[in-house]
Amino acid sequence: MSPSSASSPIPRPVLLDYGLIALLIIVWGSAYAMTSVALKGFAPMVLVEFRLVVGAAVLGLVCAAMRARLPAFGDWRAWGALALVGVAGTLAPFGLISHAQERVPSALAAVYIAAAPIVVAILAHFAVPGEKLDLRRACGVVLGFGGIVVLFAPALLGGGSGGAALGDQLMLLLAACCYATASILVRLVQPDLHPIAMSFGFVLVSAVLGIPFAVAEWPPEGIAPDAVQLACAIGLALGSTALGNVLYVVVVRRVGPVFLANAGNLMPFWSLLLGAGLLGEAVPPTLVAGLAVILAGIWMVRKKAV
Repeated sequence: MSPSSASSPIPRPVLLDYGLIALLIIVWGSAYAMTSVALKGFAPMVLVEFRLVVGAAVLGLVCAAMRARLPAFGDWRAWGALALVGVAGTLAPFGLISHAQERVPSALAAVYIAAAPIVVAILAHFAVPGEKLDLRRACGVVLGFGGIVVLFAPALLGGGSGGAALGDQLMLLLAACCYATASILVRLVQPDLHPIAMSFGFVLVSAVLGIPFAVAEWPPEGIAPDAVQLACAIGLALGSTALGNVLYVVVVRRVGPVFLANAGNLMPFWSLLLGAGLLGEAVPPTLVAGLAVILAGIWMVRKKAV
């Protein structure tokens, strides 16, 4: 793939692309419930570092098996690009979500991250050919942010949103912005790098950069997760971090960041099902209303003009 491919038109999705999105919905949508369980045995940044280290190890093995080469260690521009993608797409959002999920239900976290396509549409307007905002799509962006206001409104009025404080909701919104930024960066940087090598590279860099944060949050008494908490942490590392990042890069390269962001359309429904069915989480009306408005905005953003 030549460097100019980053500016080439985005191809129409085929059946394989929809299958990849379906797998992403399951992998990423399950991450919030697993995080809620794992946080009972791990400090937030310790859990994030566990995910990144194990995920990097698995991706490194896959990379070696496929003979996918990383950039030369002296290529600071390439590694700098990987660091940007890694921080925006893994380290920062993982940390923000994990800290927020100490207090908020998994479904609320998923709904906020589902708003990422709204931010992606804005960024793609300036950075991705064929993804310009017309009047209808711009109205969809406004409507999507209206859904976020619905989620915020109870907290702003002092009632919380499903038990979530304003600060926790701001962390989740910032995490969504991080994911949106990474969706753009991963297409625009290092277009000739093998997708598996790219995934391994930015997870590896994130794992290294995350060490001081994990050390700072390591509890004096240590950690002692039970079998279920450890299983959820391993599931996060192997599924969301390793497999999810491979799929993430492949789909962006195949059909662009806005199509990838559509995984957020169905992901919160899967997360709601897991949160309510397995964790017994309450589903407040503001959560359902906010999700409906956000998805309506995303539909307007993604609907092509006739």
